[in-house]
Amino acid sequence: MCDHSILHMPLDVLINILTLLKTSDLRNLMLTCKTMKNLIINEGTLWRLISRKRLVLMNSKSELNTSWYKRCKISHNWCKGIYTNKVVIQHRTSYMPWLQFCDSERLYLSVGSDLKCYVIDKKGVAHAKTIWSLAVPIIKRMDIRTNDISRFIVKGNLIVCGNRDGCTAIYQFDDNRKLPNLLYFIKDCHKGGEVEVSAVEKIDNNVVTVSNSSPNVKFWQWTCDKNDLTVKSYKMDDSQVYCKQEIQLQNEIGCRCVTANKGEDKLAIGLNGNSKPLLLDVNTNNLLIWSASTRNVKEVVRDIQWHDENCIAFVTHSGNLQIIDMRTSNVVFKTTDPFQSSLYCLKTDSNHAMLVGSSEYSRCVLFDTRTTRHVQMFFTQKKSSPVYSLDFDSSKLLAAADRGVAALNFNVCASIIQARDYSHTFEYVIR
Repeated sequence: MCDHSILHMPLDVLINILTLLKTSDLRNLMLTCKTMKNLIINEGTLWRLISRKRLVLMNSKSELNTSWYKRCKISHNWCKGIYTNKVVIQHRTSYMPWLQFCDSERLYLSVGSDLKCYVIDKKGVAHAKTIWSLAVPIIKRMDIRTNDISRFIVKGNLIVCGNRDGCTAIYQFDDNRKLPNLLYFIKDCHKGGEVEVSAVEKIDNNVVTVSNSSPNVKFWQWTCDKNDLTVKSYKMDDSQVYCKQEIQLQNEIGCRCVTANKGEDKLAIGLNGNSKPLLLDVNTNNLLIWSASTRNVKEVVRDIQWHDENCIAFVTHSGNLQIIDMRTSNVVFKTTDPFQSSLYCLKTDSNHAMLVGSSEYSRCVLFDTRTTRHVQMFFTQKKSSPVYSLDFDSSKLLAAADRGVAALNFNVCASIIQARDYSHTFEYVIR
């Protein structure tokens, strides 16, 4: 009888052998003994090698304390459509909500002209009970526009809300569990308030506003007095808040979305009437990327994100998801929605995973930037609605439709959850 065991082999040799096995074989091997099970679960090198060609979602600070085995297990559930689904926030009126999932701890959501903050429990699920809710100041216009929040951002201790009535509200909070204080209320941001504020961004002590009906990008600056938290109305001679700079984009219709890089020296701008974005150098005001050849009044860049410090990801009205390398101005990744539907929003984990929200069936699509074929689709709610905004971390997906927010949890046991696998290829029949 042989006294030698596979466990007596050098660790690096054993790991190289285990990397040749299928996941199902590793699972069976874990059942042989506790030593083998602990080795497979706790050996991060093994799972890093296994996951080199697989999609592993990485989008949370909590991942620093998560084992590679668990990361791979949860990512396997993402790719196979194994998750629990629950509509955690509902409202009777249809809106176009925008959400932001901050540090996997708080959910900020716009519901009409109200901004709400929800608590996230230990399982990562948002509850309908709000931490706080505030009504953004509104101006009633003599037109068909609503007073809803179009988009908002949460950066540092500031919240900036762009409204469809043409105004922008800036809030400050010292404790996210308490109601924020209104610092400034900027009236009539573009064209004297005749057009909406479609998107906002914050760069240092400047707020950037854009409108889908105006080709101007405005930089608003303020001098912050911590002892003065009263509402400020915009005036040209106001020393508290003023339009520091206005950049006019030649021959453009307007701007739908905007985002700054981490260094806050470059501004990516999604255009209304164009299938590609612009890239603006904030320090010199020079356009580093422009798209005169792709102008089309029927096209819209609906959402835009920085994939990393060198690449910009964006989705369009025609259902395209693209990544542009700003160093060469070349498209380095391009794919299309499986149903060829318009795409409304996107989120990237700055690695290989990208999620987009489509205009129908409350559907989100997961892509791997190493292949143009979609990885998985998630029908987040039963009713058919666009996904207006989404956010995710390594184990959860939050998707906002017209009447509610759905929470998908992928940190589940695959053996007891039925897979909803829509990873197969769809064929288009043109008649």
